Amino acid sequence: MTHQNKVCIISGATDGIGKEAAVNLAEMGFTLGLVGRNPKKIDSTLSEIQTKTDNENIKFFQADLSIISEVQRLADEIQSTYDKINVLLNNAGAYFSDFGKTVEGFENTFALNHLSYFQLTDLLLDSIKSTPNSRIVNVASDAHFGTNLNFDKLQGFDGYRGWPAYCKSKLCNVMFTYELARRLKGCQTTANCLHPGFVNTNFGNNNKTSVRMSLSAAKAVGAINVKKGALTSIYLASSDEVEGISGKYFSKCKSKQSSKQSNVIKDQQRLWSVSEEFLS
Repeated sequence: MTHQNKVCIISGATDGIGKEAAVNLAEMGFTLGLVGRNPKKIDSTLSEIQTKTDNENIKFFQADLSIISEVQRLADEIQSTYDKINVLLNNAGAYFSDFGKTVEGFENTFALNHLSYFQLTDLLLDSIKSTPNSRIVNVASDAHFGTNLNFDKLQGFDGYRGWPAYCKSKLCNVMFTYELARRLKGCQTTANCLHPGFVNTNFGNNNKTSVRMSLSAAKAVGAINVKKGALTSIYLASSDEVEGISGKYFSKCKSKQSSKQSNVIKDQQRLWSVSEEFLS
């Protein structure tokens, strides 16, 4: 499969597996639209990827994806830059140990990890659907196993706990993917999600010292490197082996069963409706 002239949008591309995926896809010849929040990181990452890959067809877009108005602006900028989108890789995400709200009043974890996926995909969907054999890839996590959604307390305003909130946001990623794939039936666009593994990145380093130290200790013992962590994202974005495959959950470049809770269709549909209401 040739990737010249294909456009791939990657969120969360200044660090970790998003950056690693960007490097690999740039080497394959993709035109990349990369999304980052920190202007300094954006500049250094752009220079690094172009130097490594000799690919000049790379552009960075600056946006805080936890803010609805910025996602709207970002989508407008992307659509004015590219006349097609072959791949959308929703990769941005974070773990917030303490409760916090965005400037628009949403809980941080829910806003960044779920609503940004939902909103950016929705806003770019016409461009994606009009591109033959296009793909939407959502980075989720096995952290979604063992949790469920309480639709009356979806954002955890009552008794917030960081790790459960993160796990629920990853469940949202899987459920959103399945409902999206169902809605895309009959067109040439696929939607899949994935577990990257427990990866040694800057994940969680936005938190207080005690949390950072605990995560660092865990990463030292059991984490894989970013090259391994990015493999499934790269595979789903580029491999001809998954052409036409949709509505699946992948790990180590193979489909696997996601949690029982993630497969409840009425909950997938309800999450979609509630997400639309939040963004209206």
